[in-house]
Amino acid sequence: MGDAQINSVCKDYYSDNSFACDPNGNINLWRLYNLFTGANKSSYIDSFLDRGADAYQLTRDLMAALQGKADCWFLN
Repeated sequence: MGDAQINSVCKDYYSDNSFACDPNGNINLWRLYNLFTGANKSSYIDSFLDRGADAYQLTRDLMAALQGKADCWFLN
């Protein structure tokens, strides 16, 4: 993901009609994944598939870390 996609995810975290966080600021992994794939739509065609795969892998890694099956450096 590039800077533009990460900025889009951060903005849509609060403002997306379908996948934004709840009023308490919580978000589930399905909504997070959809924010990443939505931001990926602005990518060039040559990087679209790689970024989609990266979004999927990041979501899987987060799930494994939250379940205690793996360590994740960006989750404490």
